[in-house]
Amino acid sequence: MNVAANKVRQYFQPVLGARPLRVKPGVGSFLTFEFGPRSKVHGHFQARWRLWIYLSNWTLFHGDHQLMDSDADRKRITIIAHRLEEEACLTDVDFDPRSRKTTFFFNDFRLVVSPADYLEDVDERDDYWIFFMPDNKAVALGPSGIQVEQANARHSSVDGKKQKIEITEVTKTRHVRLND
Repeated sequence: MNVAANKVRQYFQPVLGARPLRVKPGVGSFLTFEFGPRSKVHGHFQARWRLWIYLSNWTLFHGDHQLMDSDADRKRITIIAHRLEEEACLTDVDFDPRSRKTTFFFNDFRLVVSPADYLEDVDERDDYWIFFMPDNKAVALGPSGIQVEQANARHSSVDGKKQKIEITEVTKTRHVRLND
């Protein structure tokens, strides 16, 4: 076991053995897992710990059988996500620093998360996953490795990238309109 794998596992220690309260597909390949008690924060209920599978490819296995991947039909993802809520506890986390793959073990299920192969202009904010913790900290794995930051700073960098993309797209659109 390497040091990086142990470091990643230590952050997940409080939720090892816990069943996710909610597993929810998001936009594109996004998946969120919520663990621990829920409370109202800024008018919304959220769990104490949240794992956000973000800009990555992922594959879910049951035993040796591949159930689905990040390109699967949304309805299939939703149905199998409910199975994880009902049947599985997070039992282990394994991280391979060379490939940057993380495997999340949920009893007989394995979720293998790897760097996205669909991004054209990758930067340090393109995290593969982010784990939000109750002390307002977030640990994330991305192109620059494992980072631990204030959770609100992590959101700011994601929002900043989103804003940069939106501004770039608007600029391109305006440029095209001016040439028409």
